[in-house]
Amino acid sequence: MQSNFYTSSIGRKVIMAATGLFLMAFLGVHLALNATLLLDEGGLLFDRTADLFRQNWGLHLLEILVLAGFLVHIGQGVALTLDNRSKRSTPYAVSSGLAIEPARSMGWLGAFILAFLVLHLYQFWLPNLLGTRSENLSQLMRSTMSQWWVLAIYLLGCLAVAAHLWHGWRSATITLGLTDRSRQLLSAIGISAAIGLPLGLAAMAIVIFLKS
Repeated sequence: MQSNFYTSSIGRKVIMAATGLFLMAFLGVHLALNATLLLDEGGLLFDRTADLFRQNWGLHLLEILVLAGFLVHIGQGVALTLDNRSKRSTPYAVSSGLAIEPARSMGWLGAFILAFLVLHLYQFWLPNLLGTRSENLSQLMRSTMSQWWVLAIYLLGCLAVAAHLWHGWRSATITLGLTDRSRQLLSAIGISAAIGLPLGLAAMAIVIFLKS
């Protein structure tokens, strides 16, 4: 019975909601750490934190937990998408409006965010983990983000994350069984997180680009 829950549609949605909320919390921590780059101290605090993550095995375990959260979230999302497509007898009606509807493009958004995540990890996290970077991580961040095409991809990634979070928050509040009144009360939190977290990361990238 328990195994059927985890492989059922509602079970997958609960796992998606739980891992999504966990990853939103991680994104908040990531935003706070990146904000130290804007301090007028040459990125020392940011570099010390990066060195701590590279040298402390306890923090390595935390990184593994975050990575596992991403993998579970992605895996459940793919499984839900395939399951929904196999059960749907007719395709969704196409709206003639010009508004972007994240609910109808979650698959594409998820694929783009995955590609963006892989690039981001390759550019920053992997060199720090392996110790192969030839400069401090703060310097690497500034030199990389000074390239216009990197900034463009980063801003598109932030936009995709915002759309994903917007729809994901609404889905999570429904999946977790919250009442209509509770969902209305929490909508302000969801909107703030969906817009504020990616917007904050995008704003910092723009500031780094302009200062480079």
